[in-house]
Amino acid sequence: MREPPREYSRCEARHAPLEQQVEVDDIELEVYVLRGFRASLAREILAFTISLATLGLAFLVARWFPLLGARLRAKQCPLAHARWVVVESPHGETAIATVHTAQLAPGALADIFTGYSEQEDELAQIVPFSTLRYFHYQHIKFMLNPVTLQFETILNWKDAWWGYASDTTDGIASASRIQNRATVFGVNEINIPHPNPLYVAIDEILHPFFIFQVLCCVQWFLDDYAAYGNFVTFILFVSIVTAYMESRDNAKRLQEMCGGVDDAGTVRVRRFGNWIQLDARHLVPGDVIEITSSEDELPCDAVLMEGTCIMNEYVLTGESSPVSKNPISTEELATLNFSEEDPSNSRLMSRWFLFAGTTVVRALGAEYVGNFQDASAAHGAIALVVRTGINTTMGSLIRSILYPKPHTLQYIKDSFTYLGVLSVIATISVCTTLYRFHKADYPWDVILLRSFDLITITVPITLPATIAVGVGFSILRLQKMGIFCISSAKVNICGQVEVMCFDKTGTLTQEGLDMVGFRCVIPRDESTTGTARFTPILNNVADAYTAKQDNQDLMSASISSLAQMVDLTPMEIPQIVAAMASCHSLKVLNGELIGDPVDRKMFAFSEWEIDEAAAAAGGGSPAGFASIVVRPRGNADFGQALRESVTAGLGLTAPRPYTEVGVIRSFEFGSHLRRMSVITRRLTFSRTGAGLPGVAGTPVAAVDFAGIGSRPSKEFDVYCKGAPEVIVSLCDPASVPPDHASLLRRYAHKGFHVIAIATKVIPNVSWLKLMRMTREQVESNMEFLGFLVFENKLKPVTKSVVQHLNSAKIYPIMCTGDNVLTAISVARESGILDGEGCRVFVPRFEGDSRDADAVIVWEDVDQDEVGSNVTMQLELDPVTLKPVIAIKTTQDDVDEDHFFIPERFIEVEVKGEYQLAVTGEVFSWMHEFADRTTSFYRMLVKAQVFARMSPEQKKQLVLSLQEIGYCVGFCGDGANDWGALQTADVGVSLSEVEVSVAAPFTSKYSTIACIVTLIREGRGALVTSFGSCKYMIVNSLIQFTSVMLLYTIYSNLSDTQFPYVDLLITVPVAIFMSESGPHDLLAIKRPTSSLMSKKVIFSILGQFLIQTSMQIAIFRSVRDLPFYTPPAVDISKDAYRCYESTVVFLLSTYQYLFTAIVYCDGAPYRQDFWRNKRFVLTLAILLSASIYLTLFPSESALAYLDLISLPLEGRLFVLLFAALDLLVTTAAEVWVIPLISKLVGWAMIEYSSYEEDPEGEVRYPEDNAEWIESERGKRHYRAIRRRWRRKGKYFKIVEQDLE
Repeated sequence: MREPPREYSRCEARHAPLEQQVEVDDIELEVYVLRGFRASLAREILAFTISLATLGLAFLVARWFPLLGARLRAKQCPLAHARWVVVESPHGETAIATVHTAQLAPGALADIFTGYSEQEDELAQIVPFSTLRYFHYQHIKFMLNPVTLQFETILNWKDAWWGYASDTTDGIASASRIQNRATVFGVNEINIPHPNPLYVAIDEILHPFFIFQVLCCVQWFLDDYAAYGNFVTFILFVSIVTAYMESRDNAKRLQEMCGGVDDAGTVRVRRFGNWIQLDARHLVPGDVIEITSSEDELPCDAVLMEGTCIMNEYVLTGESSPVSKNPISTEELATLNFSEEDPSNSRLMSRWFLFAGTTVVRALGAEYVGNFQDASAAHGAIALVVRTGINTTMGSLIRSILYPKPHTLQYIKDSFTYLGVLSVIATISVCTTLYRFHKADYPWDVILLRSFDLITITVPITLPATIAVGVGFSILRLQKMGIFCISSAKVNICGQVEVMCFDKTGTLTQEGLDMVGFRCVIPRDESTTGTARFTPILNNVADAYTAKQDNQDLMSASISSLAQMVDLTPMEIPQIVAAMASCHSLKVLNGELIGDPVDRKMFAFSEWEIDEAAAAAGGGSPAGFASIVVRPRGNADFGQALRESVTAGLGLTAPRPYTEVGVIRSFEFGSHLRRMSVITRRLTFSRTGAGLPGVAGTPVAAVDFAGIGSRPSKEFDVYCKGAPEVIVSLCDPASVPPDHASLLRRYAHKGFHVIAIATKVIPNVSWLKLMRMTREQVESNMEFLGFLVFENKLKPVTKSVVQHLNSAKIYPIMCTGDNVLTAISVARESGILDGEGCRVFVPRFEGDSRDADAVIVWEDVDQDEVGSNVTMQLELDPVTLKPVIAIKTTQDDVDEDHFFIPERFIEVEVKGEYQLAVTGEVFSWMHEFADRTTSFYRMLVKAQVFARMSPEQKKQLVLSLQEIGYCVGFCGDGANDWGALQTADVGVSLSEVEVSVAAPFTSKYSTIACIVTLIREGRGALVTSFGSCKYMIVNSLIQFTSVMLLYTIYSNLSDTQFPYVDLLITVPVAIFMSESGPHDLLAIKRPTSSLMSKKVIFSILGQFLIQTSMQIAIFRSVRDLPFYTPPAVDISKDAYRCYESTVVFLLSTYQYLFTAIVYCDGAPYRQDFWRNKRFVLTLAILLSASIYLTLFPSESALAYLDLISLPLEGRLFVLLFAALDLLVTTAAEVWVIPLISKLVGWAMIEYSSYEEDPEGEVRYPEDNAEWIESERGKRHYRAIRRRWRRKGKYFKIVEQDLE
């Protein structure tokens, strides 16, 4: 290994830390702890010696606890000198990674590592850097920064010169830079590790529980219990094979998923100023590539620099419709920061970001989209490579599947707690047996076999497999209903969902919006004092022409008469129609419009058509360098228009108006701006420079032959559309009708989606100046044109699903990017805002929304607008969010733009419920500035509508709801909800794709009906897992009791009785009892999520005591029967036949079945057990067998099972005990145990009410409970709240505070 330079080593010795915390921003920001270790010969020898002395136990412990193993084998050292790094994830996982080195060419330090402080920058100039130290952990590369001596990841790397250098599109021109980046970023491929069967087997075999299972098998083989030993050995072998096959199939599926990244072939790259063909695996960040319409998958993450692309991103998002991509601006490239904004979760970045693995549907070069940039002989679009290989967004998804966040359910942890308790019981019984058998002078081989046999009996080694069976049945049922799961652990979590968040468009409502119509603005008359006003709602574009003619003041009799002479209706294209036709980002693909659904509806309503071929013709088009050309349907092309203009000028034909609008420049929609705009040039071919004398712009035939041709003026039209409140703020106030706010409010209350349109004329400007104008310059001082009104209808099943959730007390939340009033209307229609007279409060800011001192005012959305002289109105207290009467004591008149400003509040009680509707801006402010306990948490509990939410805010909402203890589900279409779907406890993507990596669950049916199905199945699976766990534990304790009783007379169950119980009763019963389906209805109460709950603990203890008592009773009672004779048994000779063993065995066969019945819970979470046909059939067969062995046994059956033939009295005696056992078992499980658990719960609250809160524990304003009169009531109140805090259920405290 080459040593680093001397200066580098000296720096390391002085500053290098022993351990480090490093932030890893991969889907979620997480902090990893790194510790460095180097080799130590003395420690290696010591570790080897200890392993030999402990027969390999020390080796296993070191494997199970890597940090302990590293401390045993190596010496901790500074990370800069480490040979190994112990990585500890925030989830408690620990692994050892080997540090590697690589040689770099000169200049690597400045190229790879950036962002130093001033002191570090000076140090960077003198530190030589030719050796890179790095390691890999879960496919993430960590590199040692030679200046800071800290390990860093390359996930969010960006060249500091992107956007600042003028030659960015020229590609990389330095061989050393290419070499260094290839070394740092590696080969551009996602190499899914294919599992090695040997390694998979070793990992399975060396698992602690697997080793215990193997030891149990050894014990059974030594005890001549080969039947069950062979069965378990077979199961273990199958589990290893299954684990390998699952790993292999997953790797194969993932490799196919990212196949486009690995098998992209060659790509055209610009290096050293020239275009060359290059193997896609050799791409590095900074390369400039050409993208063509080849229907291939993109080999890397890139940003579009020139041209346009249409991409199919269904692999990532589940969105089946192709999406359009436009070039990134220089400013956006310069400020590109992957650590602040994730491309897969950002509407802004998704406009120009091209994801690896997505399919190129169509790509057009710069010469086809009119941006005047030289494409240097490239015929396709030009893109800049920003991420390659496993560092791409696709690679991030692959990592999330390969290394999912460990989410060990509480009941899984509790099940191992039970196994620990059973192990303690087994250990005590082993010690007791050793002592008793030794006192009885039995041989040591018999003593050891019989003693350690108790461990295999008491600890159910098949418990994990039994729990997994129920989840497997649920997954199969879900697949039959079109719901696919890629994370089996999430199935049980579905049963715990307390909050379900829904996207609106495409999830609750239908995918597209139906355009109802539009309302134009009639400008105010300059000669009078009138104001602008709206036309009535217009339901088609023809009405706009009529409205324009009805309001045209320039029509004179001479014009009309001339128009009649040439048979021409005087008409111009209304600006709002031209805006609908041009202000969008639609593309045409194979005759089909591709783009935003709202844009598609708007354009279809305009009755125009897109001609991209005209734009592609370059100079041949009158639009010049337009990206697209739009024209009314039925218009001929430009050449035909010229020919008809000539013939009309000669008087040979009647003229017809031909109008085309070319889109010259576009400013794409941004979620932070909530608007888009285009610069267009209008060309009307039936008009030339002549016109009628004295009348400017008269639409007449082209009669001036000198003016034949396309001579558009230097005027350009700007059209802007977006959120009404944003567009109005950009317009000249004189052009906005004064009643626009009330009209918008009226539409929003009725659930309509409203878009505002504005325009502006840019006169006498050169082309170069036009191209250099900023967006702020273009979108300013515009003229308001009107509103476009859309209707978004609910899907047919939405109301019923929301009703189901409400009835089950599952909190539905709407999370949308739409207007808050529209969202409220849809929420009311769907039932999310439920209840008669439910008041809804919406927020507004007083002060700067970016200022921590701003105040949020919560106003009743249904409260009539009030003037400035009103003295009181209903609001919410800005801190406590409780209803108050806001009182203003002054009567000063203020401008109508000022809001009602209260001076004091009086708290009041509001009849009925009240809820909040929160905007994204308010949510972000409260998340950052509001008090968590008094305001922010209360807002989360009371808000059921979140509007104007960006994808990142949706993700933050999910995290905030989880912070207060909710189990959160999120349902969306996957298109821009990817972050929220991944963050939620249960993410459901509505996608036509069978399996989408956007979420753990994918429904191929695009309705939310799958949510109820998932929750029902989740609850059923959770209760099944609990029932299986309880059954296996009690089953083991029943057999343990039988053996311990027989040990008292030095007898045992025979070698045929054990397999009869284990193989013929336990295995089929445990499997088929898990097959019960979910209940048809959702209950209000959710199933418990912990096996340590009082009801579960008392159920297990109660059944154990009942079954043990019944066995002890029959064991002793049989001795009082007249036919009884003392046993003649010898455990050392396997002579077990006696009356005690017979009656105990027969009774236990009934007990195994009866406990299965009581643990196969029915309503309210599962179907009643008698609807489970296989389970009922199994019970019937086994119960018949038990009755047969009790009442009518044959001699051969008795001989095979080592049973004594009982007289009729003895048979009825056993049957009576069995009937009594069924009665007591059922009564205890149904009535007695629940009552006891409630009484104990009450006693625990009473006891804990005297406890004092620990120091440092979070307290809430209402914790003192001063309003409760009795001291005992206060104690109970505080005890309950303390219990909720310890469980992390802070939302319950907030709900109580708001009552």
